Amino acid sequence: MIKFFRKIRQNLLAEDKTGKYFKYAIGEIFLVVIGILIALQINNWNEKRLQKLTLSNYYKRMHEELESSRDELDNFIIGIDSLVMLNRKTLEILSSNNKDSIPTLQKTLGALCTAWVTNFNYPIVEEFMNEGYLAKVNNTKIKDELQAFSIQLNRFNSLDTGIVDQYSLTIEPFINNHLNYSQIALDMYKESLVPGGPETDFEKLFNNLEAWNIITLKLEMLVYQKYALQEFKAMRERLTNLLNSELNLKP
Repeated sequence: MIKFFRKIRQNLLAEDKTGKYFKYAIGEIFLVVIGILIALQINNWNEKRLQKLTLSNYYKRMHEELESSRDELDNFIIGIDSLVMLNRKTLEILSSNNKDSIPTLQKTLGALCTAWVTNFNYPIVEEFMNEGYLAKVNNTKIKDELQAFSIQLNRFNSLDTGIVDQYSLTIEPFINNHLNYSQIALDMYKESLVPGGPETDFEKLFNNLEAWNIITLKLEMLVYQKYALQEFKAMRERLTNLLNSELNLKP
């Protein structure tokens, strides 16, 4: 093709048709430019098509990941809620100063000795965010929810650190000094323990300011954890529904 155009130019010059030569040269340049623009347009279209396919694939995988974690999150919230109720009951018993409630106190104190961290794992969502695909999302609602979801995951890391620190620095030392853990552990943990050892003096707990504050602070942490989990659950539901709609999946 190049030889063909070159031959035409040579013939025009040989015939001393300079005007036609320049017109032809301009036309040739125009055709080349048009060809380049068409090639760029095709390349741009192809890139957009591949990007759309990549995003669609990620949406599908993230949707599956969010759906598969539904029961785990729901059960975790139920578990934290039970710890909230047990710690609140412990404080109510101590506040009443009713020694007849010691058998119940013995059952509720196990919640003080129990610390559960979230340790959530959403590798597909994290990969999507780390690879910078968020900037390629055109759906504003999906973009906002993904960003909020990712931020909340990072916040859970800080929350988990706080829970672990509270337990190791204040709760566990108090248990070691004042409580026989095998007597107060929650039923789910008792079967793995050896019963016996010195008896806990539960009556002393009723006028123990340290015990009251430690349990109160534990309750405060649990309530915050429960609230954060409920917010996270709402985020997950919104994001799941948005991805579901984007993928045109049946509910």
